[in-house]
Amino acid sequence: MARPGNETARGDVRLLGGRFEAQFGDPDAARAAARDARAVGFVVNVDQNAPGWLAVGRRQLPFPADERDRYASRFDAIARQHGGTFSGFVEEVG
Repeated sequence: MARPGNETARGDVRLLGGRFEAQFGDPDAARAAARDARAVGFVVNVDQNAPGWLAVGRRQLPFPADERDRYASRFDAIARQHGGTFSGFVEEVG
């Protein structure tokens, strides 16, 4: 059941799509975090960027907006476990 405030004007549940990002200084740590995130349902890519390595995780399907914080918390915990820093969630529309 959707939480209050998560419904559209018609009562439909608002769905989100987007990416969860975490920075790593070490490519092996980024890959280990990606492996763990995949094990709990994220689709993850690891790319080198200017300050180090970026792990970008997405859910396979749009998800209810009220689940965003739970997914963000999980991605954050995985990043910290591997020495990374969770950057946040970036909503993607379209």
